[in-house]
Amino acid sequence: MGQPNADQDDILASDPAADKSAVSGSRFVALIRRHWLFGALLLGGAVLRWLTMLAYAPALLYIDSFRYLYNLKELDPTQLNPIGYQLFLLKPTLFVTHSLQGVVLVQHVLGLGLALGVYLLLVRRGARTWVAAVASAPVLLDAYQVQIEHNIMSDLIFEVLLLLAVLLLVWNGAPRAPTTVIAGLLLAAAVITRSVAIPLVVPAAVYVLLAARRRNDEERRPWLRRIGASAALVGGFALGLFSYASYFYSIEGEWGLAGSSSRVLYGRTATVADCTKLDLNPAEKPLCPKEPLGKRYGVDVYTHGLKGWDPRALELADAYGGLDKTTKSFAYKVLRTQPLDVARPIVRDFMKNFALKRETAPEDVPVYRWQFQTEYPMWGLDSPRAVRDFGGPPISVDPEIASFLRNYQLTVGYLPGVVLGGALLLSIAGMFGIGRARRSDLRSACLLVGGLGAALLLTSSAFEFSWRYQWPTLVLIPLAGGLGWTALTRGRQRAGGEPPSKADADSPDGGPDGGPDGGPDDGPDDDPEALDGAARAEDPTDEIAAERTDQIDQVDLRPTRP
Repeated sequence: MGQPNADQDDILASDPAADKSAVSGSRFVALIRRHWLFGALLLGGAVLRWLTMLAYAPALLYIDSFRYLYNLKELDPTQLNPIGYQLFLLKPTLFVTHSLQGVVLVQHVLGLGLALGVYLLLVRRGARTWVAAVASAPVLLDAYQVQIEHNIMSDLIFEVLLLLAVLLLVWNGAPRAPTTVIAGLLLAAAVITRSVAIPLVVPAAVYVLLAARRRNDEERRPWLRRIGASAALVGGFALGLFSYASYFYSIEGEWGLAGSSSRVLYGRTATVADCTKLDLNPAEKPLCPKEPLGKRYGVDVYTHGLKGWDPRALELADAYGGLDKTTKSFAYKVLRTQPLDVARPIVRDFMKNFALKRETAPEDVPVYRWQFQTEYPMWGLDSPRAVRDFGGPPISVDPEIASFLRNYQLTVGYLPGVVLGGALLLSIAGMFGIGRARRSDLRSACLLVGGLGAALLLTSSAFEFSWRYQWPTLVLIPLAGGLGWTALTRGRQRAGGEPPSKADADSPDGGPDGGPDGGPDDGPDDDPEALDGAARAEDPTDEIAAERTDQIDQVDLRPTRP
């Protein structure tokens, strides 16, 4: 019997495990090469958060932090802030970590997760990797975002809930009723975390109405499916709010979502109220600010500080149903009598969000509250006692690291408002189908994410302008801008690179896919799967495998003659 020749012996002796390892290693290298920009930004964001943990121990405590902490046991929904933060993050995390430092560590990790969610969603919906990386950069590198994550505050979990709802609705581009119910519940959870989220159900419901697809090409009444999916979202939202309002009723004996809505509304209207034009009852008259028009304090002062109130206000209010009822009736009278006077400062405050620099007007909440300080910020309350009560190392500051973070924040470490405005304009252009976006199925996604961001800014401005209320839009509006850019530059694109169906051609989002017959086509780079395919085609291990296959085909496996 003859022996196999040398070439045959070498090929048959090759190690399949080694080949598999080589292929895996090459794919990992290709993955790094494709996503290197996001990886670098993610590393930068992680370093910023690590430095913040080193600079300020155990956490930063703002005025609201004490309200959250000392309402953990009672979970009283009638206080100034809703209790969503305690329910969804603060209470469970403290139960596990027994430390305020553990809470902010979890919040920083979730902050990195926000950026990952933005990036993955954009790549999933056909964006180029550099576009997705740029859209994720603000939440990673904006020092104000990092600073608020280090506070015992509700902002971070609020951002997480909103992004989860967006991911559910936009990931596949075709939300179905079970998915929209969950998204509605997430939006309700956002409301009971920050009540400013109430109007966000409107753009979400409109999006579902536009984006829900037919079950198949023969479905005769697709509009019923759209209405059903949208109604499911609103139903989930209503169910979540009703459950919370029922809990509120069990505590207070009245239906409600928060105990501060009337005071906030009063604060906005008190700044412009011309009491000579108002028909006020005896309990409402002491609510008129003593300061003349044009020289009044900002909204925050009248909402929280009771500055300028007549000392008889509280006593008289009790005779007319209580302070909340009296401040609400006062505010409604101002709204009915002076609607334009109320609207003008709201529009002005909304436009402040798009300023080049984050500066503070005399009537605004000072921006320094959200800036890193070289000393531990004390807000007139017993921070050391809170640390003792809820756990963590003693309060301390590393001056050198704190100085670095502060200098970074005040120079290059924030997103200029004009860039935020540009991203919002991109989403608007994509929504209206300008250029290639006319055939893009991202138009309704631009409506959803851009609408959520704009509605959040407008609603916040309607009550009170604070730079803090812009932070959630660092997640939403750059994401909307990335969707808009992709719609404007890449034409029609199905989620995951799937070809559009005939049912999709009838969608309000656009017509058939790009190409010679359907519009512009950028080639395989338009499709994430095509990109992956191109990367695999260029994989050197594939060439090695092909070469070995050719060698095996050429080997004579018959025994040689002795």
